[in-house]
Amino acid sequence: MKIKTPDRKLNIVTLGCSKNTVDSEKLMKQIEAGGYSVIYDPSDTTANTVIINTCGFINDAKQESIDTILRFVRASQSGSIQNLYVMGCLAERYMDALKSEIPEVKKYFGVNNMNEILQELGIGLRKDLLEERSLTGPGHYAYLKVSEGCDRTCAFCSIPLTGTGSWSM
Repeated sequence: MKIKTPDRKLNIVTLGCSKNTVDSEKLMKQIEAGGYSVIYDPSDTTANTVIINTCGFINDAKQESIDTILRFVRASQSGSIQNLYVMGCLAERYMDALKSEIPEVKKYFGVNNMNEILQELGIGLRKDLLEERSLTGPGHYAYLKVSEGCDRTCAFCSIPLTGTGSWSM
């Protein structure tokens, strides 16, 4: 196990649905196993590295994701954050526009890119931990993902457009 040092403090900010919470919790487990000290606090800007897990489903959620990204961009410009990453549905669906409009983010990742995120952080994927997660809730309950999205193409729904249907690792 790698030694945890102050420069290996990472904050995961999770927005949107309970699916994102589960995805963040699984990513947290992998990152902690890689020697990082992980916090889960949307208001903390003291971590050297921040990963924002975004939502791109409805307009209010998209706006919240963009506002959160911009808040952390401002914190990174003040020097408190060295590495700012964005992942999730919003990044999957609008990656090109986000890269163009918010280039201060070090890298964008879609919804199925846990291994790429870990590589970016210098951590190898631990297959023995794929079903493990670090719970962020109060401890007496945890979200359970019954499925990994939907492949139906209903006219009113953007879930298939975000790549969240038919997940694979």
